[in-house]
Amino acid sequence: MLVALLVATLIALFAGQALPKAINVAPAFWAHLVLALGVMTLITAAMQHFVPVLTRGRGPSRWTARLPWLMTASGALALVIFAGWLDFYWVPVAALLALFGAVAMIVWMLERARKTLGRPHPGLDWYVAAMACLALGLIAAMLIPLFPEWHAPLRVFHLHINLYGFIGLTAVGTLQVLMPTAANQFDPQAASRLRGDLKWAVAGSLILAIGQAWLPPLAWLGGALWGWVLGHMAVAWWRLHRSHLLALHGAAPVLLAATLGFAFAMIGTLLEIGSPLTLFLPGFLMPLVTGAAGQLAPVWTEPTRPVAWHHEARLRLTRWNGARALLFLSAALLPLFGYKCSGMPALTALVWFGIVLALWLSRE
Repeated sequence: MLVALLVATLIALFAGQALPKAINVAPAFWAHLVLALGVMTLITAAMQHFVPVLTRGRGPSRWTARLPWLMTASGALALVIFAGWLDFYWVPVAALLALFGAVAMIVWMLERARKTLGRPHPGLDWYVAAMACLALGLIAAMLIPLFPEWHAPLRVFHLHINLYGFIGLTAVGTLQVLMPTAANQFDPQAASRLRGDLKWAVAGSLILAIGQAWLPPLAWLGGALWGWVLGHMAVAWWRLHRSHLLALHGAAPVLLAATLGFAFAMIGTLLEIGSPLTLFLPGFLMPLVTGAAGQLAPVWTEPTRPVAWHHEARLRLTRWNGARALLFLSAALLPLFGYKCSGMPALTALVWFGIVLALWLSRE
């Protein structure tokens, strides 16, 4: 299921970047195609894969394992609404479906933490906080049709708490563990960073979203708090993994590009450069998904294969990732300098990786 959702998310990312100018649909349709139908479902399923590892426990029950499909149903209903086939007042129904899934995920993760032998990995707290941010964003979405006079600030809060809270917390919490794995170098400070920096990341997400919605100057404080978290992580990576970050091959260069893209997207949001997705989609989400896919797809596809087979598969999928990282970085930087062609280098890197992944899957 994870590989199928991964492929579907890659397709949604391509469509969300390449098709908006070709097909006359509301911009919210494309945003929900990528974020609600693609990313929300993939993150829910990926958490169900990682949480048992973080808690050294069993996987999800039969009913919990179906929550990603509930998220899919919510995202699909949102697409139908924003395509104009259902009235806007159906938005609370779509949000309520996903809210049920988010709360169920939180309850399941807390239960897994309670049953852990010893202390669970601190990355679990990042996932719980991420799902809590998703819940807040969904509550805001439910309120929009009920309080039309608050439509604009609620929509802004909904978008930003999902981008920098739900997706941001999930991504950075995962990257702290994924980067050492990709570089094959142990990071002795990763757990302590996760424990110490979570409060700043959560505060940064909330303050940024509230500031963007109601008090714009306050958003800069949220950005500064996130800057501390990202800087703390980047300094540790540079000290430990420098040769891998600057390599021509491997997952590390693209994961670094995603991290830098997250920072640049936040700067673009604070400076009001285009829409909030102008940098976030090509500069952060695309390298994040492709970088994680290159590292994790072999394990998700064939978990019982020998470690040597997984290593060989990763070598194939992440070959020339350094070049793809440069394309993604240019997509994150070009809008900051006033250029509006950032979609092309990101799409080039995305399609390039998609072809590599498709060829690899067809041979396995």
